[in-house]
Amino acid sequence: MIADAREIQTKRLRLRPFREEDYDDLYEFLSQLKDDEFEGYPGITYENGRKHLQDRLDSTEYYAVELMASGKVIGNVYCGDREYDAKEVGYIIHRLYRRKGYGTEALAAVIRRAFHEGAHRVYAMCDPRNVPSWKLLERVGMRREAHFRQNVFFHRDETGAPIWKDTFVYALLNGDQIL
Repeated sequence: MIADAREIQTKRLRLRPFREEDYDDLYEFLSQLKDDEFEGYPGITYENGRKHLQDRLDSTEYYAVELMASGKVIGNVYCGDREYDAKEVGYIIHRLYRRKGYGTEALAAVIRRAFHEGAHRVYAMCDPRNVPSWKLLERVGMRREAHFRQNVFFHRDETGAPIWKDTFVYALLNGDQIL
């Protein structure tokens, strides 16, 4: 098989576009988040979860995080275009594969690629209560730039009111030191 031009290889990982055959692995790591307070996928089922795969197949902004040793997809990294030559990154790693350095390895590789391709700034947002997430951002060299109070919501409560969340904003500039 010919490698995709978007593919990135690290010591242990292959970061690549999603494929149809990734669905079971994708569903496995997304469904564990259905009740997660930071990155929820409420209502996800095996049947309706295919939309999440289709979103990733239709986009050039998602990388499947695949273990080179086994071929298992253990998460994804998002790297989306924003204004002023900026990129926004985000990530999900399967619970069974966290705290093994995979998230750090994958995110650092995607950030390097973004800078290599001309991005001026790469940033990420996360919930201040999600300590493992912002510590990962700091490990790759990102600096905390802001703490926004109740600036976003992803879900609504039973009355339809937004459930507001705070966010930390972390960023790196092209030329900054990356892990």
